[in-house]
Amino acid sequence: DQNTSYLLFTQGKLETYSPTPENLDDVIRGQGNDYTVFNADGSLGAQLWSFNQNPKNKREPFYDWFCKKEFRQAMSRLLNRDRIIAQTYRGLAYPKYDFFPDGNPFYNPDIQLEYKFDLAKAEALLNKIGFKRGADGTMLDEKNRPVEFDLAIASTANTSNDIAQIISDEAKKLGIKVNVRQTDFQKMVESLTATFDWQSIIIGLGANLFPSQGSNVWPSSGNLHLWHPYQQKPATEWEARCDFLYNEGSYTADKEAAQKIWDEYQRLILEECPMIYLVRPATFFAIRDKWNLTNFYYDNLNGSKTEWVWLEQ
Repeated sequence: DQNTSYLLFTQGKLETYSPTPENLDDVIRGQGNDYTVFNADGSLGAQLWSFNQNPKNKREPFYDWFCKKEFRQAMSRLLNRDRIIAQTYRGLAYPKYDFFPDGNPFYNPDIQLEYKFDLAKAEALLNKIGFKRGADGTMLDEKNRPVEFDLAIASTANTSNDIAQIISDEAKKLGIKVNVRQTDFQKMVESLTATFDWQSIIIGLGANLFPSQGSNVWPSSGNLHLWHPYQQKPATEWEARCDFLYNEGSYTADKEAAQKIWDEYQRLILEECPMIYLVRPATFFAIRDKWNLTNFYYDNLNGSKTEWVWLEQ
């Protein structure tokens, strides 16, 4: 728990601590007493927003919406990353528009998310699939059902709550009601992997420093293929293509040939928007000055390396 760790660090009972946006100012102001704060560029990983497309929920209105590519693209269009960075991270974050992190050998800076924040274009995408505003401004689907769904976040994640409230506020401008639901983390895991009764969710997964990492996430049969795990065969043509590209890329030794495969793979996922990345926060790490830090380093690729610090006698 971040709050407990912060309290223990301020009491001198922890040797290291990773500050959060909420307490970063206090931690930095306190350095020079008995600890030093290091910082790195934006983290390679990022939280993401995903939508449940499991047919277990096919009787629910949200299932119809979430299975439409244009709806997911519209949700990407209402995601105001600049506002999230300013309000939640105090400017200390970067928009996440790419798929692979820049440390990945097949990262291509020319492959970027098309569906960036633009409420007018978000509404146009919804209109394209038959959605329209009612007389009171409420967004209605093609069956005249009001567009309303839940957004689950971990109950202990203050930053996720701030982000979710911003998403809810931007959605309201389009007549969409997003209900933020703070949920026990273990319950979230159970919903994702066993009961499949969630609607949409903000969660973090580790960054893939090599494309074939994440083998339980990106192939359609994976147990953490969040939006529809454990598929016996791909549910959609685009997922079948992703499975093919993932396998081909993993076993292609020629760098140039592999690059073409992974380029198509990145473009396809960014086009389909099954999981929408949010922002890459700058990262910070505090460590007590009593340690000799000559061989200590901290960066966004390896994190904090404390194996070679020592106490001088």
